[in-house]
Amino acid sequence: MIIEAAIVIASLFAHPAPAPKATCHAGTVSYKFVGTVGTSFRYSGKQYAVPSAGSIELAGHGDSSNYQVEGKQLPLDVWPIDGFGTRTVSLPTEHADAAPTTTLTAIETSVN
Repeated sequence: MIIEAAIVIASLFAHPAPAPKATCHAGTVSYKFVGTVGTSFRYSGKQYAVPSAGSIELAGHGDSSNYQVEGKQLPLDVWPIDGFGTRTVSLPTEHADAAPTTTLTAIETSVN
């Protein structure tokens, strides 16, 4: 009876252990490049283009902390990282120096 009482009292004062927090990796595992289909960029010395799915996920390389798009070298570690170590990188959707796709003549022709 004394042992049963001791077990009950001990269980009243015991605190449950906190639930473990899942962590896949301490750093970046992969990069998910998201953008307009066909947008090209360079990562880890190779040229890639966004496929029809709208994104491409590439394994992270410890020595590659930059990517290139439109001739500009940009850092990767500024993008948010999720709990599984993936950083989602948004590629530009428009070229700043690109000519407009419609002209006044084309608009006038389509209206008439």
